[in-house]
Amino acid sequence: MHATEAQIETPAPSRLERPANGAMPLAPVLLFAFLNSFGSGVAYNGLFTLAKFNYAFTPTQNFLLALLYGVTYMPAALLIGPFLRRLPEGSRLLNHRGVLVAIMFLMAAVAWMPVVADRLAAGGPGEGGAQTRAQWPIWLAAGLYSPLSGCLWPIVESYVSGGRRGAGLRGAIGKFNVCWSSALVVTLLGIAPFVRDHAIAILTVLGWVQVGTAVVLVWFGPRPGEHLHEHEPHPPVYDRLLRVFQVLLAVAFLGISTLAPYLSAACKRLEIPAAAETPIIAIWMTARVFTFFAMERTHRWHGRWSTPVVGTALLLVASSTVVLAPVLLPRTPALVALVVGLLGFGVAIGMIYAATLYYTMEVGSAEVDAGGFFETLIGLGYTLGPLCGLAGLVAVSLGSPGWVEQPVTVGVLAFLSGVGVMVAVRRARGGGAVGG
Repeated sequence: MHATEAQIETPAPSRLERPANGAMPLAPVLLFAFLNSFGSGVAYNGLFTLAKFNYAFTPTQNFLLALLYGVTYMPAALLIGPFLRRLPEGSRLLNHRGVLVAIMFLMAAVAWMPVVADRLAAGGPGEGGAQTRAQWPIWLAAGLYSPLSGCLWPIVESYVSGGRRGAGLRGAIGKFNVCWSSALVVTLLGIAPFVRDHAIAILTVLGWVQVGTAVVLVWFGPRPGEHLHEHEPHPPVYDRLLRVFQVLLAVAFLGISTLAPYLSAACKRLEIPAAAETPIIAIWMTARVFTFFAMERTHRWHGRWSTPVVGTALLLVASSTVVLAPVLLPRTPALVALVVGLLGFGVAIGMIYAATLYYTMEVGSAEVDAGGFFETLIGLGYTLGPLCGLAGLVAVSLGSPGWVEQPVTVGVLAFLSGVGVMVAVRRARGGGAVGG
């Protein structure tokens, strides 16, 4: 632990009462984050599976749907901070907590949209093929649920970090990361056997989960705790580290959104049984959870340049292994390399995400604006990923043989990742400004 750190530690509160610094007790915030991460995972998987199997979406339409999800996420994350600042001071309803309540009920309504549309369609539910269903409910649901998520997470992150500094802030963020990421693993493994044939029912349940989650807000304060930045300045190296990690975060989520559809194809190439496909894909998510836990428990990465260097190298090597092993190696060595690559990929994502969020909240005053810019970078990655997939489909549509689709997709991913790494290196040398 650095000397500067020791002077600015803020212990995490242990009761459901706010300490003098105004920091929210972690228990209700973590429960709220877990339930909403579960909900986001269900919504994302449910909507895209529903689009594919119940509404006959083509691969191009699915990539466009994912593009819509990313494009609408970014402005919502950026604008939620300025919106909250315009709310009247001292209002008992128009405050951060009130906005979260509204978001919960709006998310529930959006989750029910495809359900209601399906029941109102001619012939009733279960009748008529996917080819005859109107596709507008899926487009509208994705276009509304995504910006609601973009508004949600910056507010939650401000409740996690507000009123905390140093080890207290890092501990709170670490627990938050473990919480939301473990919820995604539970979601993926839990709904995978049912999502293809029961996506409508899953979305129905999701709506009720979102309504029930609003009850947790009873334990929230009207606003997050105040940031302590003006009392104890952060070490100067944090600014440069944040500049680097901001770029790396977008690169990391670019890799996630591009490799997700590729992993399914890789499992089929390696003749992995359908029942084992989801646990294989969940490997990197599970590795991310353990990485978050390790970074919450240790202080050695704090303020050190080895974190972005190791994280970037591991990200590039692991993603290359995941992509190339199923193509270049025999089945058994390829399977081993795929598992090792996924483990490394999850560790790299965990390192980059955890460090970016910590420096964002420390340098960016732990406010909604800081979380909003952080989430915007994630949205940027989720936007560029579908564009990589569309590039492969466009190459095939222009007359190239079908086998070039994946090489083109991976090639565009490699190019954009390389550009991102070069920008990160430039920022490490002192160029660029801290966003957010």
